[in-house]
Amino acid sequence: MQGFYGYRLVGYSFGVCFLVSSFFLHARGVFFPQWMADFEVSRTELSLAVSLTLFTGSCFAPVMGYLIDKYPLKRIISGASVWLSIGYLSMQWVDSYLLLMAVLIPFQGLGWTGVGPLVHTKLMVNWFTRNRGMALGVAIMGMSVAGVIMPMVNAFLVQTIGWRDSYLIYVGLLLLVIVPVTWLMVRQQPGDIGQHPDGDPAPVSLPPSAPAAQSESFWHTYKEFLSSKAFWSVVLTFGLMNGVFSAMATHLPTYVTSEIGLDLYDGAFLLTVAGGFAIAGKVVFGWMMDRLSAKLTVMAGVLAYLSSTLLLMSTVEYVGLLIAAAMFGLGFGGMVPVRSVLISRLFGVAKFSRVNGLLSLFIAPATFWVLFTGFIVDTSGSYVTAFQVWFASFLLAGLVSLVVRLPNRNDAVA
Repeated sequence: MQGFYGYRLVGYSFGVCFLVSSFFLHARGVFFPQWMADFEVSRTELSLAVSLTLFTGSCFAPVMGYLIDKYPLKRIISGASVWLSIGYLSMQWVDSYLLLMAVLIPFQGLGWTGVGPLVHTKLMVNWFTRNRGMALGVAIMGMSVAGVIMPMVNAFLVQTIGWRDSYLIYVGLLLLVIVPVTWLMVRQQPGDIGQHPDGDPAPVSLPPSAPAAQSESFWHTYKEFLSSKAFWSVVLTFGLMNGVFSAMATHLPTYVTSEIGLDLYDGAFLLTVAGGFAIAGKVVFGWMMDRLSAKLTVMAGVLAYLSSTLLLMSTVEYVGLLIAAAMFGLGFGGMVPVRSVLISRLFGVAKFSRVNGLLSLFIAPATFWVLFTGFIVDTSGSYVTAFQVWFASFLLAGLVSLVVRLPNRNDAVA
């Protein structure tokens, strides 16, 4: 008897998230000190390039969310992979700060929306209902596993073949692995092969069909989201937390090498620890969302963030930094499936990617945490001031989480 195909897609999404995040999320922090030296720019200038890259992707996310709900995922992922590979190949000729921005912003910024969590959360939402939190946690866990392995690998690559040639390896992985595997494996929804969500023998209830959602006008659907108090509650909750992990992943190696006197491998290992605990965060918080109160789950994530930032503010001992990185990773990893489950509960499966994309747009300003952190350090002369600002943001996020309504499992829209 044929097994449930959704489990294979969990493995597929895990693998793709591992690969694409390896050279999007887990390379730039390691490459950051080398870019500063090669292009003779400050932290603020280089942070601007990273922030604009993230911001561009967030602004494009509503459009990508509409495309994801309308067109086959295999076409979107394959096309975005080719687009990313063109950008990474172009890194061979980048010899100035302006050229770096010209490649990062359009290629990484736009390409990530078509290969990253936005598409894989949609795939999991299509295939799972009862076990949605756990499926999302495991699928997106690939990003965290990459965070364990790739910082050290990227540190080795940059010190042996250089960052430009490292991108050639990424091109090969995109074109020779991700594109063909995507085309062979991805199935849009269980009904395409005669199965039902979670592998159930029959659907508990029939959700609204995709064609019905497509019949609504583009603007009517987004107007519905914008007039929803539930949508704005999620924006407030996650807007204050989103982006700080990108700042940490970008700046932590530079912090430990420039202010504490450690080497690049020490900084890379801190990112490895953060990635390892992000794995645990996705599983633990995914399980909590399936079985416990949504508010309790979110507050647990906020507490992990606050604990981490307190340690970064108060210690320069490597053991303390390791614990801080672990708590940071735990909170970040947990919030990825939590946010996706909340959105699916509020708006249902058929509209999931559109509202997820719109949410990315409204929390896009948080991508400038990378730039803001670089600016604070360049003006104050210390990363500790930046950590204090991070702490204040997380504290405010916790207060907001106590006030807004966060839907539990029995509140979910079909």
